Amino acid sequence: MAVLLITGGSGYLGRHLCRMAAKSHTVHATFLTHADTVSAGIPHQLDITDLAAVRAVVGQLRPEAVIHCAAANPGHDESRMRAVNRDGAAHIAAAAAKAGARLVHVSTDMVHNGRHAPYPPTAVPAPVTLYGTSKAEAEAAVIAKNPAAAIVRTSLIYGLDEMDRGTAGFVRRLAGGQTLTLFEDHLRRPVWVETLAEALLKLAVDRPEICGVLNIAGRQTLSRADFAGRMFDWWGIGYRAQVQRGRAADLLPFPTPPDLRLDVSAAEAQLGMEFPGVDAVLKICQLRQS
Repeated sequence: MAVLLITGGSGYLGRHLCRMAAKSHTVHATFLTHADTVSAGIPHQLDITDLAAVRAVVGQLRPEAVIHCAAANPGHDESRMRAVNRDGAAHIAAAAAKAGARLVHVSTDMVHNGRHAPYPPTAVPAPVTLYGTSKAEAEAAVIAKNPAAAIVRTSLIYGLDEMDRGTAGFVRRLAGGQTLTLFEDHLRRPVWVETLAEALLKLAVDRPEICGVLNIAGRQTLSRADFAGRMFDWWGIGYRAQVQRGRAADLLPFPTPPDLRLDVSAAEAQLGMEFPGVDAVLKICQLRQS
């Protein structure tokens, strides 16, 4: 039984990861403002932008491994994303290194520009969004402060027991009477939260020798429009009259990465896992319910 520190334990990935990890390990989970959404483990309030606070928590808990999930997602302003994503990651990485703890850092496919997919784990970041830039800077900070860390680039995270953030945001807009245009020219490989959580735990506890960048995403490529449609069907969202399909290239006044497919073959081999696509996961969960 390992002692684990999971940052962002109140977030979507963090909640699933804490529940899975707590079955076999001692889990400490950080939160910033929502202690009530930490699903398992021992909660600790922590602002990761505060270096002294990070050093104090990690130094006190002395975890064997740290899984860094906390992040400022798209929608925050540039200064907040850089403070949380870049500086916060640097603080966590340095504190983990000082404590002799294994570090697994969660990154994103948004570090790429979407022009050269599929991306191997060796691909050099070339972001075109503020969020992607802050996460690319976070990767560089982690490597500088903790070269033995594993950096996991992942994609759209979803689960079928709890609605993911993106789908929930769409549903709120639809319920408010808005019309949605879902992009058919943006390609991603969404990842089941259970797959991602299992892989992160393997990296933290069972495979500490693996360092550098890994791609952990689903095997199946879907457009944002097709992925949203599958989630709407699963959750029984009946707002189809308010939904249309379109092209981001025609509608958005700023650049966005069109094709963020991640090549997951190396990570599947390293971890001895298969990363199922959305349709395979839907079948698994339908069988669970039958």
